[in-house]
Amino acid sequence: MGEKLTILGQATLFAALLAVSACNTAVANDLAEAEANRAVVALEVHGVAAEKERDPEVEGRFRVNVSRDEAAAAASVLSREALPTSESPGILESLGKGSVVPSRLSEHARLLSGISGELETSLRAVDGVVSARVHVAAPERNLLDGDEAQTKPSASVLMRHRGSTPPIAAAEIQRLVAGAVPGLEADAVSVVVSPATASTKPLEKELRRVGPITVTRASLSPLRAVAASAVVLNLALLVAVLLLWAKVRRTEQALGQARAAAETDAATR
Repeated sequence: MGEKLTILGQATLFAALLAVSACNTAVANDLAEAEANRAVVALEVHGVAAEKERDPEVEGRFRVNVSRDEAAAAASVLSREALPTSESPGILESLGKGSVVPSRLSEHARLLSGISGELETSLRAVDGVVSARVHVAAPERNLLDGDEAQTKPSASVLMRHRGSTPPIAAAEIQRLVAGAVPGLEADAVSVVVSPATASTKPLEKELRRVGPITVTRASLSPLRAVAASAVVLNLALLVAVLLLWAKVRRTEQALGQARAAAETDAATR
């Protein structure tokens, strides 16, 4: 009987864990830990419960899970927040992807790509910046040409930010970009900033009804998981009671048969 109850308890626990895990789905995979943290924070701010865990398919990377009911809302939030951001290659990564015999032109193009990636990473690190794109046009300098014949470098920056006011001034962006490109003047950097689309309604205040209970949208899936676990536990307890009742009945029958046998032996003597 004890072994049966132990096995029953293990099955109940497994069923409860399965019910909870089945309610979750991954909305972002193969992320660096910092990027996964940003995604979780953005989802929590918008009222979507999310959790970070290691990605089982990619070693050293992470993924972000939400409940299945929140998947559509989570996708909308991540799209609005431009998350996860594409990892822009830095200078070392760009130069490390050269061919066996790289040309000067290809090496120069990879250098500019690496500089742009470093600048994009720096701009995204500013609090309030949602996304940033940097394009640098700097022809390779030829020492044989005079200074007047050289084409001056230029750059353009497209940045999206939260709120109505940019978190960093356009003049500061120009100085940042100009300082990273040799020969680039701040006036030759074009900056375009635009506010990101704000959420029209706070998701955390959306309510859902589960029978007589009213809960927030983010609490709907956990409540369902708890309810499913309670149902499984009640069924397990019912089965345990039935097994115990059957054992008691068998014991009573055995005692009755033993008592009847004893009375018959006494009567025959």
